[in-house]
Amino acid sequence: MSIFSSWQQLRVRADEHVKNSLTSDLYARYVVVVVILIVLVAAIQFESLHSALVVANENNLSFAMRDALSESAFEKGISAQSFVKAAPRILTSLSLRGINVRLYDEHLHLIGKRMSRFDPVDLVSLRPHLFVLMSQNQTRISQNITGYVMQSHGQMLLLGIVSTAGHVVGYVELGYSESLLYPMLLQQTLRFFVISLFVVIFTAMILIPIIRKPLRPLNRLFETAERIKAGEFHERLPVIGTFETVHLAEMINDALDLMANSVKKEKEATDRMKQFVSDASHELRTPLTAIRGFADVLLRRLDSYVEELKMIQCDGQADGIMTEDIVTRLAQNTEKIAGMRLGLRTMQQETARLEELVRDLLHLAKLEENLTPQLEQVEMAALVQSLQPQFQLLAGARQIIYDLAQVVVACDRSMLQQILYNIVTNAIQHTDPEYGIVQIRLRSSKKKGALLMVSDNGPGIAKEQVERIFDRFYRASGSRDRNPGGAGLGLAIVAEIVRVHEGRIWAESEQGAGTTMFVEL
Repeated sequence: MSIFSSWQQLRVRADEHVKNSLTSDLYARYVVVVVILIVLVAAIQFESLHSALVVANENNLSFAMRDALSESAFEKGISAQSFVKAAPRILTSLSLRGINVRLYDEHLHLIGKRMSRFDPVDLVSLRPHLFVLMSQNQTRISQNITGYVMQSHGQMLLLGIVSTAGHVVGYVELGYSESLLYPMLLQQTLRFFVISLFVVIFTAMILIPIIRKPLRPLNRLFETAERIKAGEFHERLPVIGTFETVHLAEMINDALDLMANSVKKEKEATDRMKQFVSDASHELRTPLTAIRGFADVLLRRLDSYVEELKMIQCDGQADGIMTEDIVTRLAQNTEKIAGMRLGLRTMQQETARLEELVRDLLHLAKLEENLTPQLEQVEMAALVQSLQPQFQLLAGARQIIYDLAQVVVACDRSMLQQILYNIVTNAIQHTDPEYGIVQIRLRSSKKKGALLMVSDNGPGIAKEQVERIFDRFYRASGSRDRNPGGAGLGLAIVAEIVRVHEGRIWAESEQGAGTTMFVEL
């Protein structure tokens, strides 16, 4: 059982690693080249053997004709009459040798014929080709026999002209079918292929270590590359092997060094920027708080001063000492105080906005420090329902529709509350104050635990801007005014919280049809 399981594992590994590998490609090329060579050699051998067998059979026919027509076959010497009389003996002698034979007299009249039981195919008549044959090269079979060879319709034919003293006494036509040669040819060819197959297998077994040895450095390159891919960026490819692998490893190592230096510099710059933002945010909190406090104090003093002026005006009117000049100066001071109050209110609002910006920057800095969320089982529907009063207060006249499924997800409750607040607030800010509609949907997710969807009927976002809405300080072109409020960090904070929870966030939007935010946790 263990041997079978080991073999199965070996097959699986082979299926995974052999496909499209350099080793398999070399083996395939070797097999193709060897097969082509074997086929070519087999074709050449087949043709050579065929030619040799044809020549051998020509000689056999010549010898058989010479033996059958020797002078001992004729009783009273070679003549036309003796040839006719000797015909039965000649036919019997040749047919016993497995040769098809046909005899003609001096006037080309058929005397007799015998077909071999091994090759009973009738001969092709040579009478129409007689004069053509006699114009070709002749073969001297014996003193009294001249032979002519012809191949026609798959048959090998030999015409023997028997003559004496220059006078033709008869014709002998011998032949056989070339199909008799094919069994021997096929047998030899099959034997050649079997031997070649064993040779190919034997050489392939020898070739396996020969091919693998020069590929070992390349395999080490692959192993190191896999470790680099897995995150071990300090690894470098081994500079070993042939010139090509050494050159390749050196080039890739140089490229990795350049990339590592670039990544290091970029990380240092990013860390410096993060540190600067964090330090600046910390440093700005105190003066911003002081400025806001001073603005509050000044506003309260202005209010007190206005009240005192009103009391003075009332007392003066009651005592009858209010002159026109005093009334004019009081009105001017009242106008100045109103302008100062407006400036202080603006300072107070902008200071509050800067405080919110600093708070968001500090929150982002903490999240980027890979803050570990305090995970707990949270019922998201209940959490959304607990935030309904805040959402309705922010929405005003806008309509909020809830469609919540009961979903429990493992997350940080405060961070999840921040996600909900930021996304819903963003949707509210980008809808019409009177006719705006925000829909909050909650579903279970197959990939994660929960899928939160927040849709609005606002102006929407252009397709080329959708991917950037999670960038810091980014505002879509349709929402760059400051009326909605915020500094463009709300969605960036949401994206960072989702990243910390190993979730996924994306948006789908169409201009004029609104936007939908998706959060998968």
